[in-house]
Amino acid sequence: MRTLSGCVAPAVCAIILVGLAGCASSRDTRFYVLTALPAVETPRGASPAIGLHPVGLPQYLDRPQIVTRAGENMLQLAEFDQWGSPLQDNLTRVLAANLSILVPAGRVAVFPWMKDSPIEYEVTVEVAQLEGTLGGSCSLVADWAISGRGGKESLATGTSRHTEPAGESYAALVAAHSRLVAALGRDIAAAFKGFRPSQAAEASAGDPPQSEARRWP
Repeated sequence: MRTLSGCVAPAVCAIILVGLAGCASSRDTRFYVLTALPAVETPRGASPAIGLHPVGLPQYLDRPQIVTRAGENMLQLAEFDQWGSPLQDNLTRVLAANLSILVPAGRVAVFPWMKDSPIEYEVTVEVAQLEGTLGGSCSLVADWAISGRGGKESLATGTSRHTEPAGESYAALVAAHSRLVAALGRDIAAAFKGFRPSQAAEASAGDPPQSEARRWP
């Protein structure tokens, strides 16, 4: 006759072995961040003060997992490949860093800024799409606008559409995301080239700008 302890011991051992096997087969989660353009020496001279509002994101992207496209109407969440910080914060700060490089002598602050900050221009960005397919392509669609301080007068608006090869890995996919954010920054920076130094002050004071707002495709 087998004792109770004799029956329990093999069962406990089996449970421990299963648990150890599960631990051995589990995957470590990898974390990623977007990267800004390489820093360059900023030229001296008149430097526009730009305020960037938090970049708007679709709700399906506002999550730790990296989102990829699994089909025309299907998204896939990467359980073991995640963002190292909230995507909205990371994207906003990388775009701000890019603008400070791409706009000559530009100074960029991220909202909220101090009430007495000398902000001349305010930039708002709303991302409609930012995802890709491993082994395929990665795309970004975003609407953006530049206005005078307080958003009183629109100076320029545009919609950016860009595509990059996604690569075979999540690291390559995130690198493609970074290139897309850089391309978005170039579109916004291009609009500043047509502004006069006094144009932001006129818009902030409520006077209409002397040149029409330009839309950049």
